[in-house]
Amino acid sequence: MAKKADIAKVQKAPAVAMPAYDAVPSPLAPAVVAQPVEQAKAAPGSGRPGRYALLCAAFAIAGIASVFTANRMFALEMYDEKGMAPAVAAFAEGKNYAVFDLNLNIRKLRDKQIAQMKDTPDVVIFGASHWQEAHSGLVRHKKMYNSHIHRDYWEDLLAVPEMWVRNGKLPKQVIISIRDNQFVPVGMRNDFLWEPGIPYYRQMAERLGLPVRDFFKTLPWQRMRERTSLAMLFSNVTRWYNAEAKPQATKETKLDKLDILLPDGSIIWSREHMALFTRERTIQSSREFADQKRNSPPVVDEAGVAQFEKLLAFYKSKGVEVYLAHPPFNPDFYDSLAGSPYAEGLRKIEALTKDIASRHGLKIIGSFNPHDVGCTAEMYIDAEHANDQCLGKIFAQFEEMDLKGVALRGTQGAN
Repeated sequence: MAKKADIAKVQKAPAVAMPAYDAVPSPLAPAVVAQPVEQAKAAPGSGRPGRYALLCAAFAIAGIASVFTANRMFALEMYDEKGMAPAVAAFAEGKNYAVFDLNLNIRKLRDKQIAQMKDTPDVVIFGASHWQEAHSGLVRHKKMYNSHIHRDYWEDLLAVPEMWVRNGKLPKQVIISIRDNQFVPVGMRNDFLWEPGIPYYRQMAERLGLPVRDFFKTLPWQRMRERTSLAMLFSNVTRWYNAEAKPQATKETKLDKLDILLPDGSIIWSREHMALFTRERTIQSSREFADQKRNSPPVVDEAGVAQFEKLLAFYKSKGVEVYLAHPPFNPDFYDSLAGSPYAEGLRKIEALTKDIASRHGLKIIGSFNPHDVGCTAEMYIDAEHANDQCLGKIFAQFEEMDLKGVALRGTQGAN
């Protein structure tokens, strides 16, 4: 038995540090092998956020594609390549074609109708919707076709004639409208109805050996965005299902709800639309438009002017007689802008037109100034769009000049 003294010595002995067993594994402990990071198994559920994101993206893409397709289905005249085929078929039968409104791919309509024409018109008008009510009866001594489109720019000065050239229907006389913003550069435009005309423009530019616009800068981006719009889809669907009458061929020349496209290229408003075009509304819209334009004079893209002049040389080589024309504005609009930067810009466009006409030996008809033409405010539905009474005065100028030219050529031939 140990003595108390020995026990006390043991209790007072200095403490000895015990080995850190967890630093060196025991031979009896199960081995722990470090695995490479790339082989380590992911914790359960750690991949779900990625799969969820992919699933959401797939649903989003499917949704956008559905809206894209649905907008085409409920607005065939605007977005479907074959959407204007029924109208072309109606024209071939001598019928008119009724539509919800004039928001349609009118460039495609022109191309398809020209292709099925049996005869080439004597004279064709190239211009924007300022000319939309100019029917063939306004030119009494010749067969006239109204090849107007919506919101034309200088590329359309090449694009629309390409439709006639490619189909072998280039007429012997053309009237080319030069509007205020005809030569505005691409980057300064705030509308996009011109985009569908770019393929035709590129073909004519190549035909003339001209440099063409950068491909990606002229893709119809805005039209693609429009087709993915839910708001537009709602509007298109509700219009379709609420409509009392759908687009159709017709022999009528006036309808309650539907506007009418005529085989000669002109249009007739529905009774419903005409009821909206009151004098009060026209005055208000003209003044509002004037306020927007007052300090924004037209800008000219010199490259566009140069390409247009190349086209004029092409016309001359083909024996085509060219008239240039300015569409007159509503007097309420025109008069309220007197002395403004915009009015000065109009004078520069007129001077440019005269310069081009002088260099190429062309005649000019019409005027931005409605008083020079004889158009009154009652002849307009807004600041820019006149009825056939006003437009008839411009075609009367054409008839007078043309008949004088015919008489002069006859006299020269007799001598």
